[in-house]
Amino acid sequence: MTQTLPLPAASETEPCSSAAASVHALRAATAQMERTMARALEPFGITASQYELLQVIQVRVGRGGGCSELGKHLAAPGPDITRMLDRLDTAGLVSRQRDTNDRRVVHTALTDKAVELLETVAPAAAEAEQLIFAGLTESERMQLTVLLRRIRQNCPID
Repeated sequence: MTQTLPLPAASETEPCSSAAASVHALRAATAQMERTMARALEPFGITASQYELLQVIQVRVGRGGGCSELGKHLAAPGPDITRMLDRLDTAGLVSRQRDTNDRRVVHTALTDKAVELLETVAPAAAEAEQLIFAGLTESERMQLTVLLRRIRQNCPID
């Protein structure tokens, strides 16, 4: 089981302003969560970003849209979605088909192999998520989610 790292003294890590301290805490927590998820998913040969994209495709199947539409639903959308889809396609995890009405749009679907992978990975991902939120009550976790969504809305998207 992974150990929880002790928190450094506030004077060692806190920038000068309270807003800066909040940004630092958020960035540090995000980095630690990414490492925790990466360790959990590594035995399955999948990255946290790929796992998230497969989950988005699974939820959005049949709703249309291409890469830009999928990107809107990722935690950290970026220009790499096409390359990530290329890798998932090569691995046999997704299939893609051009829209018959708009050739610019490419619809993406999970293959049976991807569905099986998601089912196999789910317990390890859930265990990592439990570890991440171990110190929070359900109410605190829900409050954190609301606050983080508000922060995300405040930040402009390129």
